[in-house]
Amino acid sequence: MKLVLKGALIDIIMRHILGLILLFALVSQPLVKSEIDTYVSHPGNIPNFHNFVTPQLEPGDEDNFILDVHNRYEYQLGNVSITSEIYHRADIDESEAFENIPTSERPYISNKCLTINSEETCESNDKVEQATFSLATIQANETFTLKFKIVSDEDTREGTYFVRFSMSFDYNGTSRLMQSRGHWNMDLWEEATSNVTADSPGNINLDILGVDGIIPDSSFGVKKPIPKWPLYILVSLTIVFAGLSVIFYLEEEGNYPELNKWLQKQRGKFNELRLRFKYRKGS
Repeated sequence: MKLVLKGALIDIIMRHILGLILLFALVSQPLVKSEIDTYVSHPGNIPNFHNFVTPQLEPGDEDNFILDVHNRYEYQLGNVSITSEIYHRADIDESEAFENIPTSERPYISNKCLTINSEETCESNDKVEQATFSLATIQANETFTLKFKIVSDEDTREGTYFVRFSMSFDYNGTSRLMQSRGHWNMDLWEEATSNVTADSPGNINLDILGVDGIIPDSSFGVKKPIPKWPLYILVSLTIVFAGLSVIFYLEEEGNYPELNKWLQKQRGKFNELRLRFKYRKGS
């Protein structure tokens, strides 16, 4: 009898232990996406990158790249970090990754400035191809300005340079990551836009890309100006031929005898000059 009771007691204890193990396992599993994820990832709610001012430089020039970022969430963001990075160059003839360009022919970022609540803080930049901005918190409906200086040399390779962005922050106790199109190759992007589910924000499968939202790319240009002398010649020739057209039209009308005499005189001079040149060439 004692053995039966002892076995039953052990069985009850083991069931309780197994129940606790199962409960712990369930609690340890990552939570499925909740409603707040849909809210955070909605294209109309993600931080708004806008008011871009992108420089168009001649080799040897420098200018500022500027943009505003607006927090459209209902609550503040914490541990905010935004990185802008030059990652690609293209022109009519070729396209190449930024790291494949010789160092002496690259544009670079010299310094960076953050403006929030009308207070600007500037500092030198430690990486030539990217600038990172860090903020402890951003309040709901708050806008701040990012600015970094693009510098080119006389040997800087001409073309359009593409800039990608990455933004990480804490929202409602959860870390979030948002990136721009330049962080993924074409195959991965096509996979994310083709395998779309009913609840995919913006018709993009964010799980495939491993982010909580998509923010925009941007660009700036480095190019020598087009020479203006061909334009000046073209305009001058247009004016000359337009004037000759008017003169010949008036001559055909026959209402301006003085004009006819002048044209005959000019034709005589031209023929005399042509004959002299012909005889000199023959001798």
